[in-house]
Amino acid sequence: MPDQPEAPNDAPTTPPLSEEHAAERVRLEREYLGWSTGELAKRMTAAGYPMNQSSVWRIESGEPRRRINLDEAIGFAKVFGLTLEEFLGPPASSSDKHIAEVTDVVLDMYRRLLDLMKSTGNAFKLVDQYCAMFPQHAEELNSRIARALTEENRRHGPVRESPMVFLRYPAFQQAQQQSGQTPGS
Repeated sequence: MPDQPEAPNDAPTTPPLSEEHAAERVRLEREYLGWSTGELAKRMTAAGYPMNQSSVWRIESGEPRRRINLDEAIGFAKVFGLTLEEFLGPPASSSDKHIAEVTDVVLDMYRRLLDLMKSTGNAFKLVDQYCAMFPQHAEELNSRIARALTEENRRHGPVRESPMVFLRYPAFQQAQQQSGQTPGS
């Protein structure tokens, strides 16, 4: 028999799809979302893919595991907000997706924090400029700002986390070092 040509090494590989991946994905996604097996069964049924709690449990933990038919796979993907390929792919790709989502949330909040810090800095520059132009009003202006900030803190409750909460995280510290900045500067 003639030798088969080898596939190029740089060819993209797609992870194999399997029932085991799908069963494990059901458990991982359900747990990630904080749903019970009963809650998942209700959501599947509401989405038009009737299922009971026992079926979910048998898919996740049964010996042997209950097989998932194509309609159910489509339903699970829909309920979990995944493509069918994501649902059927290796469960590790699910954690990658969740890690990316959490990373995006943190990055978005960090960008907002930087914008707010810049705006706050600009506001205090304005206070400094006003006080330099009208030194006779500096004490009154600073007193009013202090009272207003105290009232805001009273109305909104104490701030549990400093805006510099990022300084605690090793990844943030590493990023600061790599960009040549020191944390807190």
